[in-house]
Amino acid sequence: MHLVADVLDEELLDKTGNRAGRVDGIVLEVRDGKPPRITHVEVSPITLLARLNRRLAERYARWDRRLGKGRGVPFRIPWGQLEQTGKAWRFDTDAEDTPIRALEDWLRVKIVERIPGG
Repeated sequence: MHLVADVLDEELLDKTGNRAGRVDGIVLEVRDGKPPRITHVEVSPITLLARLNRRLAERYARWDRRLGKGRGVPFRIPWGQLEQTGKAWRFDTDAEDTPIRALEDWLRVKIVERIPGG
């Protein structure tokens, strides 16, 4: 498996088959005398921004903490909970039970619903 080609930036589906974002990062465990092993994938604008600019990611993480419990850090999905289905990856949790959609929910409530006709 080629991690960057086969996993990074691929679509995630929750247990109900709904879209839950994309894989923004891959967490590896480095072990003495053994090859690295995948432990988690991360889903978060924080991880995506860190791939571009660490300082911008840190600023976003500080702002993100205000969105509620479990925010301000990337959401991690254990590698063992993922199953490849075509090009997408499915995990065994409902996205509504995770903080994955916190930014989208905040934008909808604070911005979109206040626009006339929004």
